[in-house]
Amino acid sequence: MQDLIEKFLNRTISASERKRLKRWVLANKDNLKVFKREITNRSKNNLNHHFDGTAAFKEFMTTIDQHKVGRRKRFHLVRYAAIFIGLMAIASFVYLGQFKDGKGTDPVIVGNSSSESNQISITLADGTKQYITANGEALLTDKQGKTIAKKQALGLDFSTTNDRSSENLVFNEIYVPYGQTFQIKLSDGTKVWLNAGTRLRFPQNLSASTQNRVVYLEGEAYFDVTKDKKRPFIVNAENVDIKVLGTQFNVSAYKSDGKIAATLVEGSVNVYENSNPDTNILLSPSYQAAFTKENGTLTKQKVDTRIYTSWLENRLIIDNLSFEQILNKLERAHNVSIINKLESIKDEVYKGEFENENIETILNTISSSTPFNYTIENNIITITK
Repeated sequence: MQDLIEKFLNRTISASERKRLKRWVLANKDNLKVFKREITNRSKNNLNHHFDGTAAFKEFMTTIDQHKVGRRKRFHLVRYAAIFIGLMAIASFVYLGQFKDGKGTDPVIVGNSSSESNQISITLADGTKQYITANGEALLTDKQGKTIAKKQALGLDFSTTNDRSSENLVFNEIYVPYGQTFQIKLSDGTKVWLNAGTRLRFPQNLSASTQNRVVYLEGEAYFDVTKDKKRPFIVNAENVDIKVLGTQFNVSAYKSDGKIAATLVEGSVNVYENSNPDTNILLSPSYQAAFTKENGTLTKQKVDTRIYTSWLENRLIIDNLSFEQILNKLERAHNVSIINKLESIKDEVYKGEFENENIETILNTISSSTPFNYTIENNIITITK
């Protein structure tokens, strides 16, 4: 099992291998000791913060040495202690019912709803607005009763309808609220995964466009674009356009974030300011183009794509993110409001990973590195000293 433990520590373990490792660790006390010893050794050899595997098993948390370098704090406790907790599948914190991920549900189109802010909504080209909740398969129809898309297990499919009679380019708009993710397939077969707090405006029939296939994104989405050499696919994300023929990439373009980032997984893409196409940057796999809103600069760098696509697997990989940036991600993923009254830690920088953890586990784990208290009331989390 040494090879699986090594993969686990290096974040390269697959889902099936993780299950094998879990079964082995829980088989007997000797295996558990070996596992904790390996984690402890790795922590002592490579990390700024030391991890006590025995204490983590007993208390589901650890006391770690504080080592600051300027304003940067390496939060490796997340990477090892929190994942260890998840692997053991033991919950030491009470999970409050109001913090619902919204993941794992099977959405279906329904009629009007009074809880609009908490449901996925879609506004059709004819002005019809409908909502998506959890219930099986269904058809999405317009005012005339014409089928626009089919709701299937994985999401909305606009490629299964046969109606291509309209020659006019008309747009639908889908919104995914905080705490939920969703998937759609566009009429050309392009697949789009939408993260929490995301709005996508897209043509109902991409065949109506004789030139470019253009969609408009506010938030975050992962695209698997169907190849069409004659009609490039363009994602407009505020100040930036991402132009492709057929490829896989992630775009993060939240209004509240200081950057717009396009991360390429497969193929190639061109990224440029839509007001200045001469700023064009060509990306190859494992590269990211980032537009900084404050100064209007567009830069390119090589990255670990797993960090930027981990949300697809309900994972949170923290890679040199400030405490404030982490809180923004938690608000979106868990549909909560977080008020940080401890200004002294908002710029602290962390590094680590969580997998399928609820928000209390995450906050408790982080607070073991940088002590703070928090209260929860009506979906509002207040962080204090």
